[in-house]
Amino acid sequence: MNLLAIKVQADRLQKDLLNLAEYGQEPDGGMMRTALSDADLEARRWFKSRMKESGLHVREDAAANIIGRLDPTEGPTDAPCIAIGSHIDTVLHGGKFDGALGICGGLEAIRAIQESGLFIPCPIELFVFTDEEGGHFAGTFGSRAIFKMLVDNEIHRSKGSGLPSIAQDLKRMGKDINSFDDVVRSPSEFRAFLELHIEQGPVLESIGVPIGIVEGIVASERYIIKVKGRAGHAGTTPMHLRDDALVKAARIITSLNNTIISIGSDFVGTMGQVVVKPGAFNIIPGSVNIFLEIRSFREVIITLGREAVQGVIRSFDNVHVEPVVSKGCVASDLAIMDMAELSCRERGIRFHRMGSAAGHDARTFAQQGVPTGMIFIPCKEGRSHCPEESINWDDAAVGAQILADTVLRIGSETK
Repeated sequence: MNLLAIKVQADRLQKDLLNLAEYGQEPDGGMMRTALSDADLEARRWFKSRMKESGLHVREDAAANIIGRLDPTEGPTDAPCIAIGSHIDTVLHGGKFDGALGICGGLEAIRAIQESGLFIPCPIELFVFTDEEGGHFAGTFGSRAIFKMLVDNEIHRSKGSGLPSIAQDLKRMGKDINSFDDVVRSPSEFRAFLELHIEQGPVLESIGVPIGIVEGIVASERYIIKVKGRAGHAGTTPMHLRDDALVKAARIITSLNNTIISIGSDFVGTMGQVVVKPGAFNIIPGSVNIFLEIRSFREVIITLGREAVQGVIRSFDNVHVEPVVSKGCVASDLAIMDMAELSCRERGIRFHRMGSAAGHDARTFAQQGVPTGMIFIPCKEGRSHCPEESINWDDAAVGAQILADTVLRIGSETK
């Protein structure tokens, strides 16, 4: 099989990425396309039309995952598929390419395979997963729903008072939240899963390499730390008689940060959101929710860090910890990594093997035993989850090219 016959069209990929960025774009160039928002729904409709124009059979399941399928040129259509996927939703005030590169690059890879005239040996499916970023609750919702990995009652929980749950937004779309029968898939249905993504860090740009071959994905855990105080009048309650939840939360945040730092460079923790109630100038805060995430590439360090964090929290009165989600470390499939490397070598493209310190839908598939691989391209200055997120267009095309090559290499391997 002459894989050099596969040629992605860089201009077509660039146009798709720029068109997608029109949905939810802010004046400063950032993105407000949170999962199942109006902007997200508009973007999804546009992308489904692009999938259909490319000859894919498109459906949307009860979890709002979008699946585009290309059947093999010959042979059984019920054979295990090679899945490609990422997400279309963004974080608040996020960037244009996180997730978007994966779905647009995945579509371009499929188009290039079709146009090459090469034999397509097995089904190929392109997934747009729902709420990867955790806009509603825990993140990677769509991919976890596929394998029945959702937390109990998760679809009815939200990040704060007045914010919709995923169940409410799915019902708004006309989905039946009482039956996910068309969502659940068996790992045996997947021959492999691949995801193309921006690195979201500075490594590839710093060494001048266009392709990262991901060896594994970091473990992460999320918690809501609920701090209780006593609300009261801001003018009539003396300072020494107050039980100010925000003051207590500030001490907890400082203690947690110091503890996280003490564990070492293999461990990171972020308190990225604080919700204060009632939240007014003239009311003493009665409660505070602190949203904490911890990450490490090593399970033993995650365990150590979790215990240290819990020790800090136990040292304060009237503080409760609610676990949100736990996602373990996963390793990429060695054979898939080797195939991606071979594609790079044959095309004369420099590559670097590396870990992913960010979580992705790919982790969900790897946790289920599906052979999984990820391909990274650089992002400028390593910046992501912000309006300044940017890429080199040539790198995007190279990433889609290696993705397409790797898909056919996997398909041509004898099971």
